[in-house]
Amino acid sequence: MKLAMSLELLNTVATLATCVIIATTAIVALVQLRHLRASNQIQGQLAINALIQSDQFWDAQMKIEGLSAMLNDPTFAWAFRQRLSEELPPEVVAMRRAARVVGSNLENIGNMIRNGLTEKGLFIEQFGNVVSEAWNLLEPYARVRRQLEENDAVWEDFEYLTMLSREWMETQGSVFPAQRRRILPPWNEMELPAASEVKH
Repeated sequence: MKLAMSLELLNTVATLATCVIIATTAIVALVQLRHLRASNQIQGQLAINALIQSDQFWDAQMKIEGLSAMLNDPTFAWAFRQRLSEELPPEVVAMRRAARVVGSNLENIGNMIRNGLTEKGLFIEQFGNVVSEAWNLLEPYARVRRQLEENDAVWEDFEYLTMLSREWMETQGSVFPAQRRRILPPWNEMELPAASEVKH
């Protein structure tokens, strides 16, 4: 009788110990997965930051500032409605390539954010204004491309990213904690020297 109770007790203790070990292993695995996810998020954000701050991206961003004027210039406007080829004016080819560098990269980032592959908040806090400005510059060309391709899917993730960025800028616009005192006064209360007083 005592032996049977001892075996029963031993079996119960062994079962409980196994449950504790399995639960502990599961908790450790969850913690490791969380750390791995955080590490992947960091690596992804660093890669995106490197892309947005690259010379290639910024050179293209500066170049597309002249896109709207070219689209409205009869000398070049027709060439934006043709398939990309070396027969087009070289100015148009260069402009379209610059537009692709900016638009396609922001399209890819928008796709990653929409699918939860990278942290939306971190990106928009840093680069929401860049996205919004890029869309302002590329919207006329996006209209042309959508009409030519008869498809609203052209740069739709870029458009989605722009809407997220603009909503954040309208509703929050700052990451500075509201309850903390700031060093600088609000931008609309700053006194700057008159342009004539600034030394060149």
